[in-house]
Amino acid sequence: MREDLKYPDIEAVKSILVKIGVDPMSRDLNCQDFEYTTCELQELDAYIKLYEERETSIYEKRVLGCYFLECLNEHVSIHNEAHPSQQIAFGLLHSDKDIHKSELAYWKNTKGRTEDEWWPITKYLNEWKNT
Repeated sequence: MREDLKYPDIEAVKSILVKIGVDPMSRDLNCQDFEYTTCELQELDAYIKLYEERETSIYEKRVLGCYFLECLNEHVSIHNEAHPSQQIAFGLLHSDKDIHKSELAYWKNTKGRTEDEWWPITKYLNEWKNT
């Protein structure tokens, strides 16, 4: 993984929000975990659409990967089922593994934990096959 992609970039967050029509000042950008706290589940399809655009930078994609997983995790925790766009998001994440390697490892990690201690999305991530 490239060193400059190790952590999400706050400027990429601002750019993403502007591109989907959200005022960045309406989100908590001063949070340590801004890559998870600045996204909203109802915007998931907009994040996917933006990810698929040719002009989307790798820095924006890095943040969007966090957004995908946070939103999908929230959906599973609320509804106890996969989100309708989950397969698309997983496909994008796995097609750009160099960008999302550390993020995928974080959400897929089950070491030393019982299934009850996993993130809600972990089961789906570990079962997913890139076909």
